Amino acid sequence: MKLTFPNADLVRLVADATEKWPNGHQPLYGYDDSGAGFWIVGDHGVYLMHNGIKPEGEQTVIAYARECNPETLPFDEWWQNKQASFGGDDGADFIEPGLVINAACDGCDIEMLFSEDSMTISVVREN
Repeated sequence: MKLTFPNADLVRLVADATEKWPNGHQPLYGYDDSGAGFWIVGDHGVYLMHNGIKPEGEQTVIAYARECNPETLPFDEWWQNKQASFGGDDGADFIEPGLVINAACDGCDIEMLFSEDSMTISVVREN
């Protein structure tokens, strides 16, 4: 299953991340402190978010995968795509910041290809 994260959403995400990271960053699951970066999250859809600390009450900036966005797709469609890509359980994985920042700055989308036991990330030019 392939998921696509559009460049316009990545640009917005990176802008918010670079604003929030100077305030510190959250470790993944409260203990895996890999430093400032991004998380690929599967729960209510599949999305990218940064781990920067935001002020209390501020909404989290996220970038949904085009194929797994509960804000734009019918429930059955995004839910099926979430299970086909990320699986039925909720979870998150750390992504080094350079990949997302470079894609955003270079006008590229990010594609993630999920197989049964791996995830491959590619940076691709927008169509």
